[in-house]
Amino acid sequence: MKLLLITVLLFITQVYGYLGERYSPFTVSVDKHQVRRGDTVQISWTLTPGVQFPLYGYASAKTSKTDVGLLAPKSSRTEHYLYLIDSDLSVRDASYTWTVDDDTPTGKYEIGIGFFYHEVSPEIHVI
Repeated sequence: MKLLLITVLLFITQVYGYLGERYSPFTVSVDKHQVRRGDTVQISWTLTPGVQFPLYGYASAKTSKTDVGLLAPKSSRTEHYLYLIDSDLSVRDASYTWTVDDDTPTGKYEIGIGFFYHEVSPEIHVI
């Protein structure tokens, strides 16, 4: 029984350590910081050297597909998106072009990439 408990605790520690990585697997940038409806925004991201796939918590383990959306400024890395831009983004592509549509709410946001954990861009303003 003791051995089983120790094995389970070691497994939990290893999984938590992997999902709770201290360093971001990628950084997100945008080409515009103030946009209007109808504008296009080039979203790009750079993988941190040494990052290996799959990116658990960020993208699908099989396809590397993930979500991109708008978050409130200074939100935590697990908050829900205020507005989902797309749910078929591939982390392996390193860039995405977003056309701001009429449904996009105005305000200040950060663009986030990831489905459970997400990394964010610098703040943008949708006017």
